[in-house]
Amino acid sequence: MSKFRGILITLIIFFFIFSLRIPCINQSPYEQGERWRQSDTESIARNFIEHKFNIFYPQFNYDGPMPNYVQLEFQITTYLIAILYKFFGYKYVLARIVPISFFMGSCVFLYLIARRYYSIEQSRIALLLYGIFPINIFFSRAIMPESSALFFYLGAFYFFSRWIDNTEVKSILLSSIFTALAISQKIPTIFIGIPMLAMALQKYKIKIFKVWELYCFGIISLGAPFLYFRWIKSVAEFKFVNDIAQKHIFTRIFQDFLTREATLFFQDKLPQGYTLQLLCFSLIGLFLIQWKKEWPIGIWLGAMILELMLIVAVIRLYYYLIFIGPLIALMASKPLNILWRHKYGGVWITLIMIWIGYSAYISLVPFYVEKTELIQQANMVKRYTKKEDLIVVGTPDPALLNACERKGWRANIKYYDYIPKEPVEEIEYFIKHGAKYFVPMKGWIANDNGEYKEYLNKNFPKIVDEEGYYIYRLQ
Repeated sequence: MSKFRGILITLIIFFFIFSLRIPCINQSPYEQGERWRQSDTESIARNFIEHKFNIFYPQFNYDGPMPNYVQLEFQITTYLIAILYKFFGYKYVLARIVPISFFMGSCVFLYLIARRYYSIEQSRIALLLYGIFPINIFFSRAIMPESSALFFYLGAFYFFSRWIDNTEVKSILLSSIFTALAISQKIPTIFIGIPMLAMALQKYKIKIFKVWELYCFGIISLGAPFLYFRWIKSVAEFKFVNDIAQKHIFTRIFQDFLTREATLFFQDKLPQGYTLQLLCFSLIGLFLIQWKKEWPIGIWLGAMILELMLIVAVIRLYYYLIFIGPLIALMASKPLNILWRHKYGGVWITLIMIWIGYSAYISLVPFYVEKTELIQQANMVKRYTKKEDLIVVGTPDPALLNACERKGWRANIKYYDYIPKEPVEEIEYFIKHGAKYFVPMKGWIANDNGEYKEYLNKNFPKIVDEEGYYIYRLQ
């Protein structure tokens, strides 16, 4: 009975974590939180169905007519969404259930890792914390690849730890596959290799060079993503994100973590993502590490702090903070587990969780707000244009273009060398290449001092709907 009760408690925690992802599960990608990235991801899934159902050929809706093959991560999430779309139709709940499923899988691995080092009570606390972090709640149901990256990243560490224990070929083979897939989703997960290498060195010492399994591990875990990224670069036509690591990260990797911009980013985003309360508990947990027993966790934590300094400090994207989350959960579980064992521990933990829950709620509410004006503008475009019509949108954010379910360009972004920078010449370029309509965002055009809109008003007719939204007919 006690064993059944223990399993039931753990399952209730998993169910609670899942239930936190249900609100707004059928909401569109056009939320305040990461609508650019979410809408791009969702559009790739649609393009698999409508253009080329091949996981090695992801396509954007911009900039220009199809195909817009793009150099991005291995498209596991979008391909699974596309399969669901193909069988059940375009429903956003299907797009969100894929990342949620990956995240729940990552919860399983986090719990199993915690059980390797901690008591069942502390493991449950770590699992609960991991599930209620604001950053995890939002991005685990966002239409993005972060959840799949977490799943493979944690699975890689878990299976490698099992191989250290049992030396079964199956364990290290699974770890190598999971590591390769983690890196193919998000390159910064490569830092998980640091604690893995440390565990292998501790076990084999100088004989590590004679362990053939480790050579196979390296070939699979590094070779597979290397080949994929080389391939996708060779077919990519969309240049906006090509070689983003070389252009924007590697050139500043040892410089930006000391800058004021990086400091302000961490000061703002870490509490937003993990709550100030749990960050404080995790700092206390650092001093409670039992190095003799759990030194791999300590090295893993150090590796991910290094990732924050070298990668996240440069790129400063909120969702890149997600990979430190498992370590924050494990560290914060330490003082909370001590508190749990107190006479009134249950009361204190309940009060703390309510406090954290309120902080998480306040942090999350703005992210779920849908951009209704964007959706209404897109609906107007769908009413007055054909599916095959090429359009130009007046926003650098392609979410409007994705919401319109059309292909085309973003105007006035002044990014591409081959597209003219002046309004008249740029519009002529778009028309020459097949653009039929220009779509401002409820009359707004990015980076326009009035010249762009004035030229459109004088030279092209407007189509206006009953709600006041309008588009320009270019030809």
